Amino acid sequence: MKQKITYCFIVITLIQVLLPFSLLATPSLTSLQINEDIAAGPNRIYLTVTGIYSDGTSRLVSDPIWSTSNQTIATITYNGVLHFTGEGGALSVRVYKDGISTTKTLTVAPWPEKIKIETDLIESANPYRLMLLGEMSDGEERYLGPEDGVVWSTSNPFVAWVNTQGIVTFTGEEGYVNIRAVVKDLSVTDNVQALGGDNQTTAWRKGIKITEDIEYSKDPLELTLVAFLTDGTEEELDNSSADWSSSNKDVALVDSEGVLRFTGKPGFTTIEVVYGGYRYEEVVSVGRFIAKLSINQSLNYTTNWDGNSLPLSATVVYNDGSEYIQSSGLVWSIDNNKVAEITSDGILTLTGEVGTLTITAVGQTGSNNPAEDTLTVEVPDIDRPVPQRLFIDNNPLTSQQILAVKAYCIYSDGSLRDVSDKVAWTSGTSDTASVFRGNIYLTPIPGAVRINASYQGLNDQITGYNYGTTGNSERMYQLRIKQHGLPFSYKALKLTALVQMGDGNIKDVTSKVTWRSSQPLIALINNGVLTYTGRTGKTSITIQGYGFRDRLELEITPAQLQLQVERLEIKGELTKGAVQLKAIASYNDGTIRDVTTEAVWNTNNKNRAIVTSDGMVMFLDGFKAVEITASFAGQEASVVR
Repeated sequence: MKQKITYCFIVITLIQVLLPFSLLATPSLTSLQINEDIAAGPNRIYLTVTGIYSDGTSRLVSDPIWSTSNQTIATITYNGVLHFTGEGGALSVRVYKDGISTTKTLTVAPWPEKIKIETDLIESANPYRLMLLGEMSDGEERYLGPEDGVVWSTSNPFVAWVNTQGIVTFTGEEGYVNIRAVVKDLSVTDNVQALGGDNQTTAWRKGIKITEDIEYSKDPLELTLVAFLTDGTEEELDNSSADWSSSNKDVALVDSEGVLRFTGKPGFTTIEVVYGGYRYEEVVSVGRFIAKLSINQSLNYTTNWDGNSLPLSATVVYNDGSEYIQSSGLVWSIDNNKVAEITSDGILTLTGEVGTLTITAVGQTGSNNPAEDTLTVEVPDIDRPVPQRLFIDNNPLTSQQILAVKAYCIYSDGSLRDVSDKVAWTSGTSDTASVFRGNIYLTPIPGAVRINASYQGLNDQITGYNYGTTGNSERMYQLRIKQHGLPFSYKALKLTALVQMGDGNIKDVTSKVTWRSSQPLIALINNGVLTYTGRTGKTSITIQGYGFRDRLELEITPAQLQLQVERLEIKGELTKGAVQLKAIASYNDGTIRDVTTEAVWNTNNKNRAIVTSDGMVMFLDGFKAVEITASFAGQEASVVR
């Protein structure tokens, strides 16, 4: 007896221990899914639901709770039998089980319960529409069309033809014809015995065709449908009596009136028309072309642009969705040749004349309506600085065969601009030296060197002597000041004295020669360090040594003493969708000033990012490459992303 009690105790204990584990092992319901598609109609729909469980299994769920959001539209029984009342409106069907639910939502439209052809079917020389009247499930009556799923057919298209819109056309042939309309499970027919035309008819239809050669157009095209007859003549047909279709609606659409509209996308489509038992097809191809373009540059005018070449570009979107930035392949034009000139590939050059300029870029679209964009530039009537003095920076002394020099222009406002790319360079001694774009090329032939620069009526010349490289390496052949021209500066400037040896080598002898200023009240010179006093006038800087002498002529005008911007810098980075940039000007007297609101701001692609007049940059569609520039007092700075 004691052993039995012990055994029962062990069994009970095991049950108490294992029972919770068995309960924990039961998978829980995680989601529900209604299995059937729900479409409104007169027939009942038997719904079932599948449950997804925590162990990944799925199975039909028994005894769920069903409900509908509006019982005037549909009711559902406890076991999932859905019945529509015939009323229309929005409806949600919901199922619930163990704290989990799911819903299917649909819009219920009343359906026809009876249909009849209301128009009498009679033989007529003119096409006419058959009206199909439906008695709807909500008790209303209305006319039905293709959007309701109506399908029309004829038993004898050689006597009478009916299209998808219900337009019936009698051919003029004698015979019996039956016209039928079908909507889902409902159908209705009407028939007539056609007597045909008079017996004098000698030509009959033998086919149909579209008269136009269809090509892409941005505008709708109204197609012309004709029947060609047995006697070689043609008969124009009523477009609305035919059935029109396009095989590729991504390329083109055609309506029931035979009006063709292209989407603009490239590809092929077949335009098909059916009439009176005859069928005609035409394959249409739409190639790749420019669908839209927009000029990139903002072109807020700055005097820095006068006489400079500005490469323009446009953001071009093709009809296949691809997007490019391009200058070539477009037709560029301007409406005011006094203000600017433009090349065929979009290089704009402003003349400096005052006026309004409209720039136009055109891209071919494969139709009579090309894509184009225009941009208006206003060149205001402002005081423009006038070029006053041109100078080349260095003398032609080098141990190399190529020497790069620059040309600078001092303007009436005292500003200094690098015009090396704008001057006309010439050599007066082509046997010993040639020049191209500021690069002097020395020949092996000894002799005098003379290089000229011309810019807007101003001229400067540097001279020297090419001794070659065949002399005595210990002998000095010439002593020169390296600098040929200098502007005014508040800072001390370092000049350099050079000697050329017989073997062509150049040595710096700045500290070994005597320096002198002819007018110390204008400029002081000490061991090659030049300091302007701030007074106007002329002075000569002379060096002497080793039996040689050279001289540098300097002139300081009142305009040069004006405060000048030496450098412009943009503060800020293009790291956010909207960012405020600042323009900081550094002056030649060492001062610094914020000129953000005074600077002229531009973007090289306003289709990616725009910039306001006070330096606020806003990206339009993500962070794409763009350059923002600021111009002030003849200086320019930029920041790029």
